[in-house]
Amino acid sequence: MSTEGSQPGQGSGQALAQGSLEQLTREQFDKRLDKTLAGVEDAEYRRSAGWECWDLMVRISKLRARANRTRKQWNPVRLAGAAIPALAAGAGGVLISHLHGTAGTVIGWVALVGGVMGAAISAMRPAAHYAADLRRGSQFEGLYWEVSSYAVTGLVYDEKEQIAEVLQGFSKRMCEISMISANVTESAA
Repeated sequence: MSTEGSQPGQGSGQALAQGSLEQLTREQFDKRLDKTLAGVEDAEYRRSAGWECWDLMVRISKLRARANRTRKQWNPVRLAGAAIPALAAGAGGVLISHLHGTAGTVIGWVALVGGVMGAAISAMRPAAHYAADLRRGSQFEGLYWEVSSYAVTGLVYDEKEQIAEVLQGFSKRMCEISMISANVTESAA
């Protein structure tokens, strides 16, 4: 099967999306949809709704891939980001303690402890984003399979009004998943 990217509503033989959940081409999807809708009343309307499902599947697949890529990309930075403030605070603490005697030593220790606490906070904030990306990715995957299943099962039996409501529900859920945040306060820096 092809692994090329695809634009929604395009291409007869292009793959769903690079890094997709299932390497299903538009042509394969159309064959599956035609087989499912054979002899069904309002087949053209249902086929059009099936293509809308395809477009949703492409978008969902890309959003899932983005969430997974972001999670993998930032994990090493999270670990490095934890060490930098501690090292800077330690170096600053040593410098201050050598310049100002006992008072400098106290200030140096306070700077070191503050730096270590800052490092811990710095390490935890990206971890929260990592968890949010993981949650988004898994929920996008679940939504992808719901849309895919609906395209080959629900489109056959649902009334026109139900089909429109279900498609709107999928779009709404896609937006809700996109809005999942890490629930951390962002700094201006």
